[in-house]
Amino acid sequence: KTESRCRKTESRCRKTEERRFTSSYFRVRKTDEEISCLAILNHYKQTAMIIANPIYDSVFKFLLEDIEVAKRFISNIIGEEIIELTFKPQEQTTLSPKYLLTVFRLDFKALIKTPSGGHKKVLIELQKSNNGFDIMRFKHYIGTNYSKADEVNGIKTPLPMLPIYILGFKLSIERAVLKIGRQYQDVSTGEIYNAKDDFIEQLSHDCFVVQVPCLPEVTQTKLEKILSVFNQKWVFDTNNKWLMRYDNTDDDDDQRLIVRRLAIAAESEEVQQSVVAEENFETTLDEAFREKERIIEQKEQLLQQKEQDLETERQKNEDLLRRIAELEKLMKK
Repeated sequence: KTESRCRKTESRCRKTEERRFTSSYFRVRKTDEEISCLAILNHYKQTAMIIANPIYDSVFKFLLEDIEVAKRFISNIIGEEIIELTFKPQEQTTLSPKYLLTVFRLDFKALIKTPSGGHKKVLIELQKSNNGFDIMRFKHYIGTNYSKADEVNGIKTPLPMLPIYILGFKLSIERAVLKIGRQYQDVSTGEIYNAKDDFIEQLSHDCFVVQVPCLPEVTQTKLEKILSVFNQKWVFDTNNKWLMRYDNTDDDDDQRLIVRRLAIAAESEEVQQSVVAEENFETTLDEAFREKERIIEQKEQLLQQKEQDLETERQKNEDLLRRIAELEKLMKK
């Protein structure tokens, strides 16, 4: 209970200017309970690790450039063992000059162990976006990868594809991780088939969707703990959102490996420079949207004024027609 109260106290501290757990915040506290709270918080401060925020494209790229980290990260999301993982041609960040949106993408070729003990090759496409997006852009990437072939047993053939979308915004179904799967079903009988066919597999795909804003505050499963590094609650300084004070590590090797890689990123000058460029772009993006909203508001005001002017003119015309009708009646008399 004391630890729970301390975590609530820590949360309140983060909302004040004294975000770094300064002892002055507790200077007026005299009870044994508050002294115990201070001791626990100091323990959290000592055990917490400063890591880079993987919601940034440059940090996310640095994280997954380590092939072992990428293998464990993706394996935990798809729930299958990856035997071998290799990068496809270099990552791609697409900027839309019209809408000023970005979609960050990494492609991997994976050899996956099947439940039967066999192996299958798939193309894993990681796409990350922090803003609402044009769905056609994501479909374009998928279409591009469908056209790519890989050599299997000396024959060039397209690989089955497995997209993973990491979104910095919420969808209408607010769940942290969604798996969208296919079924082979007999339309006449409704029977579900567990068998797979290469022709169908190459023309359709499952996918996974991770919604960062929906990540739980309290983690329970291994996957939730691994994805908790994306949770923005760890940001401790609004002026340096690319850094986090993370203290959710446990004895899991996969999680420790990922957190350690993000800790290295936090100390990398190259990553920091990339983050600054990314933040400058986001500032430009915000300004562009504000300008667009201002223009839309001005147009709406002009449209409303025009509608009022038309209504006034219509009333004048009606009054004029009424007066003409009255005059015609008088002339007839």
